[in-house]
Amino acid sequence: MTIYRVEEMDGEAVVAVHSAAAKTPFEAAEKALGQKVTLRAGADRWVRVVDLTERPRPVRLRPTTFEFKAIGQRK
Repeated sequence: MTIYRVEEMDGEAVVAVHSAAAKTPFEAAEKALGQKVTLRAGADRWVRVVDLTERPRPVRLRPTTFEFKAIGQRK
């Protein structure tokens, strides 16, 4: 499992920070928020997920930051 930092955002301001161990950034966002997420699509209230895994330099084969928005009710 990978450790992710999950940041709840309001515009460009961070309003809360969580840490989550998960297989995917999508799963990390859902674990941290306790609700379903989908792609951000320009939402003002959104979630930034950062992969904290160290990767060899200079090659990074995939992005380390992901953007989602919460949908549905909190669990």
